[in-house]
Amino acid sequence: MIVKILKIYVILIFLICLVYPLKPQDNDECLACHNDPSQYKEVRGKKISLYVNDKQFYQSVHKGLKCIRCHQGFDPYEIPHKPVIEPINCKNCHKNPEKTHLFHPQIFKATGLEGAPDVNCKGCHNYHYTQSPKNPNSKFHFSNLTNSCGDCHKQQKLEFQKSEHYKFIRADNPNTPHCLYCHTHPITKGTKLSLNELKVKQMDLCLSCHLADTVSKSRFARTLMDFDKSVHGQAILKGIPEAPVCSDCHSVHQVQKADDPESIINKFNVSNVCGKCHISIAHEYGSSIHGVSLKKGNEDAPYCTYCHGEHNIKSVDFIPERVFTRNHINKLIAQRTGMIYCVGCHSDEALSRKYNLNTIEEAHKWLTHQAKHWETVRCIDCHSSYLPPNLSHNILPPDKTVKKCEECHSKNSILMTKLYKHEKVQSRQKYGFINGTLLSDAYVIGTTRNVFLESISIIIFGIILAVLALHGFLRWYFNKATVTITKTETKEENEA
Repeated sequence: MIVKILKIYVILIFLICLVYPLKPQDNDECLACHNDPSQYKEVRGKKISLYVNDKQFYQSVHKGLKCIRCHQGFDPYEIPHKPVIEPINCKNCHKNPEKTHLFHPQIFKATGLEGAPDVNCKGCHNYHYTQSPKNPNSKFHFSNLTNSCGDCHKQQKLEFQKSEHYKFIRADNPNTPHCLYCHTHPITKGTKLSLNELKVKQMDLCLSCHLADTVSKSRFARTLMDFDKSVHGQAILKGIPEAPVCSDCHSVHQVQKADDPESIINKFNVSNVCGKCHISIAHEYGSSIHGVSLKKGNEDAPYCTYCHGEHNIKSVDFIPERVFTRNHINKLIAQRTGMIYCVGCHSDEALSRKYNLNTIEEAHKWLTHQAKHWETVRCIDCHSSYLPPNLSHNILPPDKTVKKCEECHSKNSILMTKLYKHEKVQSRQKYGFINGTLLSDAYVIGTTRNVFLESISIIIFGIILAVLALHGFLRWYFNKATVTITKTETKEENEA
């Protein structure tokens, strides 16, 4: 009887197991042991903690996963659970992490857990307590990123904390650029892009935010709208990798406003930035009356971006029409020759009185035929260094400028190398219009800064050489064929 009962019991257990399979091991079973802070194992004499804080785990993004989902092949009833513990493979769930981790190419290794601890999955995200970047307590929340990334990138952290971007982060603005916002784009070295392609990406990234600022009618946003048409923007788009983009002038991390004394684009510092590329011009400016005055702390002295603009050539502040009429200055010519920038400051009566200077009207009363001079001579022709190589940015003080008529109106004029319009007229009168134009040294390939004109000239020059070469080749080829035919005919006649 007892045997029959046992058989029935075994059969019932078997049927129950078929209908209700064994339940997989629950997380609570694992945490029953691993929630103990004293749990550890020894590997090569080193103690490794096996503690998992259950409260933190159930607040993480992995709270819905079973322990055995990651820790596979473990026998919970054996201690240790597995003879050889393989590393957890994060890529089993997180496919193609390289698309979102461009800034750490080391993370692309086999499991994402190899390599230095500071650039693998566990080193940044932790195993069991990984939190969503949307969680304010997460180390990857935008408000905490500066400190989290700064644990390794200490110098970059110090620079970024001085930037305008960081001020917005401190104000809890989620739309401000932070470490991951910028570095999840392909803008850093280590990608497969060329230097020029990287710079285009950097430019596009900055413009994607700052062009959106046009709604606020920001002065800087309005100038950025035409950045791609500027000298620098055009050079980048043409594939010149040496041309500067935003980060070259504003720095990478320490982006500050121009009115910040520590900013590299502050009026007192900006010539150093421009001088990285425009070396000779920066040297000229540094020795000029404007550069010297600025070094002494004169905030009214003009600087690079004052005349040339921040992102494009800006329009000069309003100049009363009477300034042009009184001084017989053609406004269009003034704009075309750049004299408009000089007029903008030197016609300001209040500014002139402040520095005990004459206005442009008072300073040139002695000059006869003013209108003719304004059409022929630029301000820098008389007011900049007139010794070769005619440094146009080296503006001289008033007592060293050209004032004597004979210094211009003589055969051995010291300004004759600068008065390009005068030379052109003289050459045309002497040699005629066509010969004067051809013989004029107004333009020689390789001596102009006009890239378009240089390119067109070189192309034309190359086409001419190619045509001459083709012509010579055809002459030689057909002459050779003619000689061969003649020799053949002569041979046949002799044989006949």
